[in-house]
Amino acid sequence: MTIIHLSSSLGGGGAEQMVLQLAKKSTPHIKTLVFSVSKDNTLEAQFKAQNIECHFLNVTSFKNGTLIQGVKKLHEIINSLEDVVFHSHQYHGFLIGLLYNLFYKKKPIVFTLHSSTIESASRRLILFLTKPFRKVDIIFSSNAQKWFLKKGKIIPNGVDFDQLSIQKTREQEITKPFVFLFLGRLSDEKNPLYMVTAANQLLRNGITSFIFDVVGEGNQKIELLRLISSEGLENHFNILGFKSNIKPYLEASNCLILPSKWEGMPMVIIEAAAAKLPIIATPVGSIPDFLNNENAYVSEIEEFHNAMVTCIQDYKKALLKTEVLYSEIKSKYNIDNVYQTHLKLYKCVV
Repeated sequence: MTIIHLSSSLGGGGAEQMVLQLAKKSTPHIKTLVFSVSKDNTLEAQFKAQNIECHFLNVTSFKNGTLIQGVKKLHEIINSLEDVVFHSHQYHGFLIGLLYNLFYKKKPIVFTLHSSTIESASRRLILFLTKPFRKVDIIFSSNAQKWFLKKGKIIPNGVDFDQLSIQKTREQEITKPFVFLFLGRLSDEKNPLYMVTAANQLLRNGITSFIFDVVGEGNQKIELLRLISSEGLENHFNILGFKSNIKPYLEASNCLILPSKWEGMPMVIIEAAAAKLPIIATPVGSIPDFLNNENAYVSEIEEFHNAMVTCIQDYKKALLKTEVLYSEIKSKYNIDNVYQTHLKLYKCVV
């Protein structure tokens, strides 16, 4: 069997990180190739460090000649391979797999959308009409089932718990500025601009000793920087950019925040859980299926700042929540178990 991961990009998002985790597990035992639809190569070095073969199709638009050239390049590379299964990730990864099946040899397609929301009505319709071309759609929880997807196989995302484990015990009493960690793409769905609102709300509550460590890149970075400057909040923000090693930031921070507008199943939540880092998140996507107010703080965006205040004021309780979450998800969301479930699915469809 040959596993072909078709990813929209090799950017630094959670979907791409999951592709990396799955490819790392399969590469030593099964021929595995990763194809990026776009030129985005943020994670290329990490794939190469694991001896994972990756290629870029360099599709710049689905309305020009680069699309056809990309599908041709895919065919040239995999044409001689046998027992191929496509695992298409995100919308554009699926379209490449679909076009390959239409133009060349038919390959079984396993599809993971990695999100609970598609804003484009046309994309939702295309996914609905092309359901017969996909063998299985993977969803992260029962709540992630959508009308435009096939009846989904539930497989959660996973991480290496041992690798992300923090050895030192987090201090229950905060004697330095409280560090909120934002870890993810600086784009609309992640709602990074909300951090400026949250900072002002904390200040109005009389809380002045706090910092936002912002780890990630995206198209809202410039606007975020502009708002921070216009509000005079520079002393409360560290804009750190993309980091390939997130463990030091999980260790140094006091709380992870996800003020997202929509999500699939964020990898960063599982990463934070593995590091026993308190979490505040909005109840979007599959988040409510494994986060609740017993193991984290789940809050609508209108009350999000209140959860942040509560976390600061009773940090001992916040740390107790992390112990509950860790014990609940360590087995189910460990990458070894998640990969084995994927592997069984690949073998069933090939």
